[in-house]
Amino acid sequence: MQSESFTPDSPSLEAPERARILVVDDERGPRESLRMILSGSYDVATAESGAEALDLLRTTPIDLVTVDLNMPGMKGDELMRTIRAEFPQTEIIIITGCGSVETAVEGIRHGVFDYLTKPFDVVQVSASVERALERRQSRTRMIAFLEGISRVLGRNRPPEIVLEELGASSLAQERLRQVLEEPAMGPESRNGRAGGPSTTEFLEVLAETIESRDLFMRGHARRVAYYADLLSAALCLSREERRNVRTAAFLHDIGKVGAPSDVLQGVVLPEPDRLDAVRTHADIGERLLRPLGLDAPIAQYVRHHHERYDAEGYPDGLHGDAIPLASRIIAICDAFDAMTCDRPYRRARTRDEALVELRREAGYQFDPNLVGIFCELVISGATDAVTDAGTLSEAEEIAPQHDRGAA
Repeated sequence: MQSESFTPDSPSLEAPERARILVVDDERGPRESLRMILSGSYDVATAESGAEALDLLRTTPIDLVTVDLNMPGMKGDELMRTIRAEFPQTEIIIITGCGSVETAVEGIRHGVFDYLTKPFDVVQVSASVERALERRQSRTRMIAFLEGISRVLGRNRPPEIVLEELGASSLAQERLRQVLEEPAMGPESRNGRAGGPSTTEFLEVLAETIESRDLFMRGHARRVAYYADLLSAALCLSREERRNVRTAAFLHDIGKVGAPSDVLQGVVLPEPDRLDAVRTHADIGERLLRPLGLDAPIAQYVRHHHERYDAEGYPDGLHGDAIPLASRIIAICDAFDAMTCDRPYRRARTRDEALVELRREAGYQFDPNLVGIFCELVISGATDAVTDAGTLSEAEEIAPQHDRGAA
C-alpha cells in the first residue's frame, strides 16, 4: 500500500502553510481516525508500516509523526530511533495500545514529545499535536536566531569575540529583545494566536537546540533541573531561590553554543581534549545570559557550576563556600546525570556506582554536606520520578509536590 500524499484542503497561495503530519499505524481504524481528527487543521499523510513512513520522510518535509509501537516488520521503537537520528527536528508523538513504563522511558530518552495510549481522546490528541508543533516552531526559530547572531555581529568569529561584542553592542541587545518579543510567524502564529515565546520558553528551546547536536545529551538539562529542584527543596530554600536554581540548572550548558560542533555530535575524543574543547562554556554561558534580563544570580550560577570545592575548578578557581550554593547544587546533579547516562566515550554507570563516586569526591570536587543530602534523596527513590519532569514552566507547576519546607 502506498503512503497517502498530502492534499491541502485550501490551495490558496495567500493561506499560511499548514503543518505536515504523518500518521503511522498498521491498523486502519486508528490510522483513519487520527487522519480525520487532524486533517481539519493540518496536512495529513498516513503510512501503515515503518518502511513506508521512512520512504515518505526521506522525500517530503514532515513536521510531526505519530507512531504506533506494535507494528509488523519495523517496530515503532526502531522507527522512533531512526526518525530521531535522521530527522532530529521532526517531533514525535507515540500513540499506542501496548504501552509500558519501559517504552515510555525509552521514548523520553529519545526526545519523544508525548506518549498517548489507545483508545485515544480527540481533545487530548489535538492538544498534544498543537503543543508539539509549537515546540518545533520555536526550535526552528531558535536555530535562525543562532545564525542571526553571526549576521548581526559578523561571521566566522570566535564565540568569545562574538560574546564580547554582544555585551557591548546596543544593536545586538536590541535584536535579542526583538527575537524574544516577535510573534513566531508574523502577526499571528500558525495556530492563530498572537505573540511569541516568553524569555523562559526561548531559553528552554535554546538549551534543547544545543542538546539536539549531541544524541548522548538529550534530556540532560531537564533531568539536572529536576534533581537540582529536589535538592533545593531538601535544603528548604525559598520558592524564588528554588526557581533560580532550577532555571540555572536547566541552562547550565547554554555556553556550549560556542563549543566545536564535532565535540557535541558524539565524536570520540580523548578526555583531556574533550575537556579543553568545552572548558570555556561556563564563562560563555554567563555572558550569553547576562543581557537577557533574567534574575541577576542565574548567570552567576551558570558561570560557577564547574568550580570545585577544593578550588581546582574553573573558570575562577573558587573554593568551598565561596562557590554559590546553587552552583554547588548544580555541580552534583550535573555529575550524577552524566555518570548515569551513556556517553560516546563510555557506558553509563549504575546508580550505586555513581553514588560511590560522588562520596569519593566529597570535599574535593563537591560540597560534602550537599553530597550527603543528595545521596539520601537518591537512595530514598525521590530521583526515580525524573521522567515526570517537564519544561521549566511545567516544573513550576509540579514544584509544590516536592516542597519540603520551602517558603
